[in-house]
Amino acid sequence: VSAQVWVTDMAEFAEMNEVWDAWVSPQHPPVRAAVQAVLARPEWKVEMMVIAALPES
Repeated sequence: VSAQVWVTDMAEFAEMNEVWDAWVSPQHPPVRAAVQAVLARPEWKVEMMVIAALPES
C-alpha cells in the first residue's frame, strides 16, 4: 500500500497530516510521499494517488 500526496502549499502540510492521520489505520499506515505542486485546478488544495489492498480473509 502506498500514497502520493501533492499539496499546493507546504505551510498547510500539518493540517493535511491531521486529516490523513484520522483517515488511515494507525496500525497499518501506507508508505507516503508528499510534495508541493501546482495542481490541475486552482481550487484544489490536495491531490492524492493511493494504491490499496484488501485485507486477507
